[in-house]
Amino acid sequence: MLRLPPPHKVSLSSGATLLHQRNPFSPTVAFGVWIAGGSSRERDEERGLSHLLEHLVFRGTKSRDALTIAYDLESIGGQYDAFTGKEATCYHAKVLQEHFGRLIDVLADIVCRPSIPQSTFRLEKNVVQEEIRSINDSPEELAHELFYATLFNDHPLGHPVTGYLKDIARYTRDDLFAFHEKTYTASDTLLGFIGNLPLDKVVAILEEKFRFPRKRSRARRLAIVENEKRVSSRTRDEWAQSHVCVGARTVPAPHKDRHALVMIANILGGGATSRLFQSLREKKGLVYSVYSHVSFWREAGTICNFFSVDSKNLARALDILHAELADLRNGGVRDEEITSAKEQVKAGILFGVESVENRLFQVIQSEYFHGRYMRFDETIKAIEKVDRASVTEAAERYLAGDVLTYASCGRVALKGLVP
Repeated sequence: MLRLPPPHKVSLSSGATLLHQRNPFSPTVAFGVWIAGGSSRERDEERGLSHLLEHLVFRGTKSRDALTIAYDLESIGGQYDAFTGKEATCYHAKVLQEHFGRLIDVLADIVCRPSIPQSTFRLEKNVVQEEIRSINDSPEELAHELFYATLFNDHPLGHPVTGYLKDIARYTRDDLFAFHEKTYTASDTLLGFIGNLPLDKVVAILEEKFRFPRKRSRARRLAIVENEKRVSSRTRDEWAQSHVCVGARTVPAPHKDRHALVMIANILGGGATSRLFQSLREKKGLVYSVYSHVSFWREAGTICNFFSVDSKNLARALDILHAELADLRNGGVRDEEITSAKEQVKAGILFGVESVENRLFQVIQSEYFHGRYMRFDETIKAIEKVDRASVTEAAERYLAGDVLTYASCGRVALKGLVP
């Protein structure tokens, strides 16, 4: 495994934080701008603004229109993208190191100085509304949105990142500019760099280009209350299948139980040898799509098991799922399952080391979630410590019948089919 020195953490004069990791083995540079917040810190009157803003900054700045932005990035061979999640908006790119200065000139322009012309504002609002409609037309995606909404009640973690159609329709350019000024602040920004340029040169370029408002972080953390509702369903006659999410709240990202939960998700629905794949698909032929996944944020985490099934077989599929969960809670996990899960998870991590962008996200997320740099080998060692006892204990705690949340989209509702 390629070992790089730990990143240097530097506070820029603006108040933003730079994480600089020297990579003398590659001619490419990876750079990311991590704006802390995302949909989980939006107020009710701001739902969807983080995601809408991420779309619109590419539509124009005070010195570039949308085509010029695209040309200036692509003409230097830049590979770039952006995303909004529940806890952050991120802009990231990869470029040859000789073009780093030009890359930063464009990215800083996008992030710090968007202009958002009225005509493109209307167009991009339509684009985002179409994105929301596509989710609403996809029962699998909608089942997941319903799962999070049910799991977190009215907490912003339960709101869709894209927002709601009625909210997007009413937003104005003034709303967006006010939100940009409020959220894109230095104290809420992490800048990540991996490449072979020295720290002082990177700092000089960033100091010149990235100029944020000197405002305090809008650290808004709402308490997560207990579930008032554990079962939610959306029904439509045109849906041939029931798309089902079954899971629970778990722990925040820094919690020690996260590694056992990752193992459980792999054992239940991580691949062709996983329990749910074998029991629901290979042995019974009830489903085509079945998988499990975990998510960890600063405030909470989740584990979710998903499958889609003919509605007439929904009760049977749920019985099989419940039997597998009960077996894990009762200590039924086998040593070979844990060994296989460890190898799959470790391979996924180490395969990711080969990507400079994956390394970039690891550096940024280590700082954001843990407040320090976590080496890959440190994570591997923690995974190795997971055993039958820790898996059983985590299953008992987080997959007990009285804490499970259910969400479904299909022809029939879940009412009466779950304990």
